[in-house]
Amino acid sequence: MELSDWERRILGEIEQDLRREDGAFVRRVESFDAACRRKESRRSEARSSGREVWCVLLVVIVLATLPILLVLLAGHAGAPAVPPVPAPGLTAGIVGPPM
Repeated sequence: MELSDWERRILGEIEQDLRREDGAFVRRVESFDAACRRKESRRSEARSSGREVWCVLLVVIVLATLPILLVLLAGHAGAPAVPPVPAPGLTAGIVGPPM
């Protein structure tokens, strides 16, 4: 919520009066404000960006999927070969039961 011009003027006057009358209080408030800003800047530096999170998620998905694909592909490569079935009517050379 934004302050009106009148509210800003009143706050400015209060700040000037405090600076003139109670310098120790002003120094404590400024010290506290500086400490809060340092803490906030350290916290913002430690945060990960959305792009970093998506990249890590993509790597995890790929690494989790890769072994599954390797097992599935290895299973097909080691399967026994199925002999071809002759087409109907082409039974020459095939010995069957006597009729």
